[in-house]
Amino acid sequence: MKNDAIIKFVTVQTTEDDESDVLEINAQGTYEKTENGYIIEYKEIDEEMEGSVTTISLDSLKKVTITRSGNYNSQFIIEENKRHSCHYETPAGSIMMGVFASSVFNNLGDHGGKIKLKYTIDFNSSMVAENTVTVMVKVKR
Repeated sequence: MKNDAIIKFVTVQTTEDDESDVLEINAQGTYEKTENGYIIEYKEIDEEMEGSVTTISLDSLKKVTITRSGNYNSQFIIEENKRHSCHYETPAGSIMMGVFASSVFNNLGDHGGKIKLKYTIDFNSSMVAENTVTVMVKVKR
């Protein structure tokens, strides 16, 4: 059963020249327990991504799949100690990037919880950025 939820994202991105950016976003969405884990879904609030829906699927404690559908389709697979080639669409075009997760923390339960992801992004095997993304989910009552 889908439950209404408040979803908070905190993203810290550090580039190879040690410049860091912090982004915090709050969204309204849904949270659902599945046979294999949990699904978090929300509509993108960024004007450029208007009409897009992002789905975060957790099939295990150490693997997260983030899929965006709409104007710019993308799919990231973030799995601890594995590198995945991922498809990412932007207004400038589509790119393939490598995503290597050094840490996946997941304590989601029936009423929400937290996911914390630490991963790097690379293009042609050259590291571009290190990201830490924390997703906090609270089911509305």
